[in-house]
Amino acid sequence: MKRNIYDLGDGEFAAAIAASAFAICSLEENAGSQYQTKTRGPVIRPAEAAPMRRPSMLNRKTSTEIVPITPAANDKMQKGISIGNRNAENKAEAWEKAQIAKIRKRHDELLSALLAWENEKKMMAKQQMERRKSQVELAMKRNLQHYKNKLARIDHIAKGARTQAEEKRRYEESIVIEKSNKIRSTGTGPVTCFCF
Repeated sequence: MKRNIYDLGDGEFAAAIAASAFAICSLEENAGSQYQTKTRGPVIRPAEAAPMRRPSMLNRKTSTEIVPITPAANDKMQKGISIGNRNAENKAEAWEKAQIAKIRKRHDELLSALLAWENEKKMMAKQQMERRKSQVELAMKRNLQHYKNKLARIDHIAKGARTQAEEKRRYEESIVIEKSNKIRSTGTGPVTCFCF
């Protein structure tokens, strides 16, 4: 099953990019060396550099006569070389343009894949941040509500305790007032018992 480029982790994606770049460089080097070996042919010396010999001179090793090169033959040979050179130049230029177009196409595809990966990762990071932000806001709201509930409970308990304390104070004061009224009416002090 072929994996989608977006399913790769950050490290795997970086390794895939490095492998792609290495493969492209290797292909370029191989293609360049193959082109050089194809275009190399036998080295042709220009006619001016060839030694001119008289027709009467014989080649002693082969015993054949060497024919001198006439200016007309020299022109024909030069034209043939220049036409061959132009054809080779045109082929080389066409090959170069085709290879550069392929490289640029692969490069553009790689860049568009990188851009798509970058945009997707940024979008996912933003969504995750928004999710966490909403979770934090929700947690803050819950925490604030919990705090308010706690304060309300504390206020309720404190109010109830104050009310009870106030009632107890009034009760104790009423007992004291009642005893003091008794003392006034009877003229005797309060009785304290020391029982064991």
